[in-house]
Amino acid sequence: MQQYTLTILLLVAISLGLESASAEESKGEKPNIVVIFIDDMGFADPSCFGNPLTKTPHIDKLAAEGIKLSNFYVNSPICSASRVALTTGQYQGRWKIHSFLNTRAGNANRGMADYLDPSAPTTAKKLKAAGYATAHFGKWHMGGGRDVDDAPLPQAYGFDESLVSFEGLGDRIISNPKGVERARALGHGKVIPCKRWERMQIQTDRTIDFIRRHREKPFYVRLFPNDVHDAHVPRPGSADKFKSVSDDPFVRDFFAVLEEMDRQIGRVISTIDELNLEKKTLILFTSDNGPTDWPKKYKTGPPAGFTGPYRGRKWSLFEGGIRMPFIARWTGTIPAGIEDTTSVMSAIDVSPTVCRFAGVPVEKNLDGLDRGDVLLGKASRRAKPVFWQYGHPHAILKGGKPEHQSPTFAMRDGRRKFLVNPDGSEAQLYDLEADEGESANLLSKQPERAAAMAGHISAWADNLGFAFDTEAPLAAPVPTIAILASNQLLRFVNHGVKGDTGSLQLDGKSWLDLPAFRAPKVAGGRSLQIKGTIRSDSSSGVILAHGGGQAGYSVYLDKGHLCFAACVNKKRTVVRSPDVITGSAGFEAKWNANGEVFFKVNGKLAGKANAGIIQKEPGDSIQIGADRVQPVGDYKTPNQFSGVIENLMFKYPNGT
Repeated sequence: MQQYTLTILLLVAISLGLESASAEESKGEKPNIVVIFIDDMGFADPSCFGNPLTKTPHIDKLAAEGIKLSNFYVNSPICSASRVALTTGQYQGRWKIHSFLNTRAGNANRGMADYLDPSAPTTAKKLKAAGYATAHFGKWHMGGGRDVDDAPLPQAYGFDESLVSFEGLGDRIISNPKGVERARALGHGKVIPCKRWERMQIQTDRTIDFIRRHREKPFYVRLFPNDVHDAHVPRPGSADKFKSVSDDPFVRDFFAVLEEMDRQIGRVISTIDELNLEKKTLILFTSDNGPTDWPKKYKTGPPAGFTGPYRGRKWSLFEGGIRMPFIARWTGTIPAGIEDTTSVMSAIDVSPTVCRFAGVPVEKNLDGLDRGDVLLGKASRRAKPVFWQYGHPHAILKGGKPEHQSPTFAMRDGRRKFLVNPDGSEAQLYDLEADEGESANLLSKQPERAAAMAGHISAWADNLGFAFDTEAPLAAPVPTIAILASNQLLRFVNHGVKGDTGSLQLDGKSWLDLPAFRAPKVAGGRSLQIKGTIRSDSSSGVILAHGGGQAGYSVYLDKGHLCFAACVNKKRTVVRSPDVITGSAGFEAKWNANGEVFFKVNGKLAGKANAGIIQKEPGDSIQIGADRVQPVGDYKTPNQFSGVIENLMFKYPNGT
């Protein structure tokens, strides 16, 4: 019996030794790596993550053959910044890319670089140096396009081949007919016109061709579709099948685009399998941020795209803007058909994780961590918190519903998440395991924990060069009212005003106040426009004021006359309506880039003047219904307004 037992143990040991040797041999072979990074896809857009209305069979098959992570985060709720983090393994703020890359002026207005510095560490550089063939096909948006003609090509970041779209240089496809000539004028590569619904097939064709040509050596290829970013323009007729699913034509178009995207992804997976590369290829699938959230979309119904149980969408640091679906498949190496619901992984972790599997060393200054064990099915807590910064002064795009708009900073550490503004306002602490929808703020119950997490954010912000007031006391969110500004909603703190965005009711004691860090920039010749309609209960009162006598502007009533005041270098210029207004009166105040001011009342020009150009941003923030600090106009503060202000809106230059 003893001899029999020893024999069995010997056989087991030999078997384990062979398995170990096989595993070591597998580790010694460099895997192919395919990264599929979708544009504006919500957490629950794939049906395997909860899409309630349509199926994504090819994405679902990928998930069934690999691992799903339900706590995967991107490092920004907007495209360019999210892509930089994924590409470099570092927080995007280190490279001054905090939001989407725009025109040179739009970038400068937000303190952003025009493109990712080519000295940045990238996964492609490291893998190329290790013998990988490298390629990027699809959306780039890390520099180039619009009026930026000097951005490095993708080859400068380690890619042998590339085909991008209008937000990049090098060979590129352009689906906007008006953009073709602009792209050609920029030069730097072949410009290929196409229909919008043809883009992903072209990108997929190039990806498949690259895989076939390099199947005998290790390859690293990124497929970054422009889909499912709006506008959703499917192949003509392909959305008709979804008429029974939704009455909203915009949603039907989205489903058609999503279906086609899923089909193209299926083609890539099938090619890998047909070439018998499934055991040699790691496929990663995720998205760059949550689904679109323009305020105008809510006029026809909820915007397309699903975030599942999570609050917020694109442009938000609430979960719906940054928690993304994530799938990893590596047949025979990653366990099939499992879901990790506890391990936190972030986009900055992708680069060190991929390099670990490729046997390639990484720089010591990466912010990301190797989370390879998690992909192999071994759940674990992330050793460090994940941090975020998104918002003023580097980004102005915000969610289309006030409850989607988040504070500027956030961090997740284990099961807890903390969000706060740089002045300590809107502080929110959540236990995500108990409250995945971020609805129960624990700030008052756990102030010590919140203070400690604020300290961690402060240290991180200081390391990256973000402004953060370490002395400011933490304060819970207070009631706000949102005002439309350039197709965005600015949330003003409400001091007793009744009504809503469309109709503000003020009693001579109430007012709205915009936090200073959210104030749009107006210095340096940036144009502005203010429109609205008033019904006043008195002959005097401030409708809106920003700044003071040194620099600022104000719309107010003075003895029944509507006035527009502009202050530059302590010089006040006032345009005044010739007649006393009675009843309801509409107004429109403009200050253009040449320093000229125009003021219309009830559609007629009341006056114009040359006020000059503000050289320094106003010191005070924007108030509605009062001017409570330094007076802009010819009045004494606070000069509060009594009456109704309807349909008030602002317009500022893009990027301010």
